[in-house]
Amino acid sequence: MQFTDEMRDELARDFATEYGVSEHVAVMATSLFITLASSLPEAQVQDEFQKAVLQTVAHGESWAGEFVQAMFDKQLPGYRATYQRAITSGQDPQGELVRAHGLPAEAAAEVVTLLTGQAGVSTTKAGADQQQEAPSGRPYLADITCRDGVVKVTVDPRATIPTATVRTDDKTGPAADAVRRSTVSLDGDRLTVNVPDMEGAGGVTQFINTGRGRTTVFQSAGVVYGNLTGVTIDGNGNMTIGGVSGGIASSPIEVLVTLPAGSGVKVESHNANLEVDGPLAALRMDTHNGHVRAGVVGQVQIDGHNGHYTFEAIQTSVEIDSHNGHTVIGSYSGGNARVITHNGGLQLSATPRATGRIEARSHNGSIYLRGTQGRGDLDVRTSTRNGSVIK
Repeated sequence: MQFTDEMRDELARDFATEYGVSEHVAVMATSLFITLASSLPEAQVQDEFQKAVLQTVAHGESWAGEFVQAMFDKQLPGYRATYQRAITSGQDPQGELVRAHGLPAEAAAEVVTLLTGQAGVSTTKAGADQQQEAPSGRPYLADITCRDGVVKVTVDPRATIPTATVRTDDKTGPAADAVRRSTVSLDGDRLTVNVPDMEGAGGVTQFINTGRGRTTVFQSAGVVYGNLTGVTIDGNGNMTIGGVSGGIASSPIEVLVTLPAGSGVKVESHNANLEVDGPLAALRMDTHNGHVRAGVVGQVQIDGHNGHYTFEAIQTSVEIDSHNGHTVIGSYSGGNARVITHNGGLQLSATPRATGRIEARSHNGSIYLRGTQGRGDLDVRTSTRNGSVIK
């Protein structure tokens, strides 16, 4: 087939519009497509074009990487879902991509390579010994180890098996290396995600507590590119960091987990935050500087040092030990609550279903309890040295 200049320009515009890529990327994709179309039967061109683009990515061409990412954004969510279902059920992901989507075997192999080896594209990997089909229609425990970044958990009542993705926007560097070395495995009803520590990356975290005429700064330092030479705090508690050169060289790592209804989560982190969307049966968090935000949770247990913990509702029990952190529980209906912190406060609203002990203690922070006044079915114990207790 012969292509005129007008046809070439129109095809480039179509690529730019269809995939949202830059003009340069659209022109490069057009040139590759026309080269193939000029030498192959029309029925083979599209498949060969996809394979050629994927192979060009493997050769390190940046334009092809941008084009493939755009293809993933628009065309490949279905491929990714098939891939994840295959590895969590012990099936061959390449064969499933061929069977479910009609991909040529070579193209399916390239898709698998991208999903498992490219840090800029979501990656999910299963243990090599995972062969049995995963049980469905029951709760799972997601056991996640992630030092830095963010863990995002979605509870989907339509899901029958758990899935996990570890990703970063970086193509190279400490975060990209950590993503490539991450592992995901499913053993019975336990989904295990392990993200290794980033090598040569870190940061400085400051926590400020102001009150009663004084300001306290808590600082946790990791490996920093550059120097920190000064911190200034004005009379209003505003902090300015001066004399900092260099900076953190990595984008955040994201752990994206989807769980069936009734599932639980256990997270071990240093700086990683936890975000939960959907009702969760149980939550356990061991962290140093991680925050937690969740909706409705049955049981909650957190061992932390610096972090804020926010819940829409807790139904069964809550136990939180923290040094510097504030806890908000919008609705509490459980039978045992214990929140202990040194610098931070607590806001808790008890429903009529709440029973048993509610223990809230802080050294520097206020405690606000609602729904507890005059309740003979509640054993409320509170204490604070620098702060107020309001019931």
